Amino acid sequence: MSTHCYIGATSPDSLHLVHARFVLFDGHPAVVLPTLAAVWAGHAQHDTRALITAVLTHDWEYLDPDIAATTRSAFAGQSPVPGVGMTLASEVDPPEPVTVFPLCHAAHLDAEWIYLIEADTGTLAVHTSDGTRVATYHLVNCLGPGGIERGERPCGPRSAAGAPR
Repeated sequence: MSTHCYIGATSPDSLHLVHARFVLFDGHPAVVLPTLAAVWAGHAQHDTRALITAVLTHDWEYLDPDIAATTRSAFAGQSPVPGVGMTLASEVDPPEPVTVFPLCHAAHLDAEWIYLIEADTGTLAVHTSDGTRVATYHLVNCLGPGGIERGERPCGPRSAAGAPR
């Protein structure tokens, strides 16, 4: 069974409006947090806006920072995006547009988690399927032991207000 999620960012013009892409597999925080941090560090070269652009380019079967241009999918129409993941596509249907929704309507989506990348702070806000914000993580802290300051844990949670838990 897969864990569906949406990953994106809020609109700069309207902070309650989300622009996001669907991810079919591995949408649980234990997978998404380190994966997005690795895509941010590798593909986006620590540029949070570049991470947002990369994620919003396609809907995804899965994200994988180790994917290469030579990776092949068993499904027609899917393409690898090096350093990001495998697209969710079809040769029959046209590409889906970016999904735009008010966060307060998140419960209407087919997803268990929603992740919002915050470009100005380099953080990732984790929301449940109903749009409730449960934690905020700094991308740099999700990279593993090499990216952690002394005394910090990888992906150490912060409350929605930003105070350490």
